[in-house]
Amino acid sequence: MALGDDVNPMMPGTKLFCIYGFCDIRNFTDATEVLQEGVMLFVNEIGGIVHEIIDSYSGAANKNIGDAFLLVWKLEEQDMVRDKKTGDVQAKKCQRVAQLADMSLLSFIILIAALKKSRKMIKYNIHKGLNERMPGYQVKLGLGLHMGYSIEGALGSYYKIDATYLSPHVNMAARLEGATKAFGVPLLVH
Repeated sequence: MALGDDVNPMMPGTKLFCIYGFCDIRNFTDATEVLQEGVMLFVNEIGGIVHEIIDSYSGAANKNIGDAFLLVWKLEEQDMVRDKKTGDVQAKKCQRVAQLADMSLLSFIILIAALKKSRKMIKYNIHKGLNERMPGYQVKLGLGLHMGYSIEGALGSYYKIDATYLSPHVNMAARLEGATKAFGVPLLVH
């Protein structure tokens, strides 16, 4: 791109096996209405904590969608088995896959604790407007974690391109995160 070459987004994707995490900021609509212009700093400060922890535990932040973050732990090629006829991808049962799964779960548990003790989050937990709107307010996340295949690739047009992951397994991670509200828990794993 720096050389002025055109980037062609119309390329097929790559089938991968990954662990997908969705993370959603709780009470975001109310926080947005109270914080107004300050909501960008709010999301970016939470994002900084999320991204740092996920990166420290072998994951990668893929995208931020307003109050939600898509996080990915990619399995290495040697940890996947491809069916020669169908092209289906499965994770091998091996120590590396188990360790990556453990690291993804551990990162989410550490993230929950980190938000509670973060000095950056204290100002929001004691914010007068947030507490008037939501008494006892605390910055919290809902988290969903799921393993499966996806297609990794560029999505967009010549005007805008995003790297992304598409599959029912990515959607499952998002649905698990959404279900944390119904179950009254911060984290669901499938």
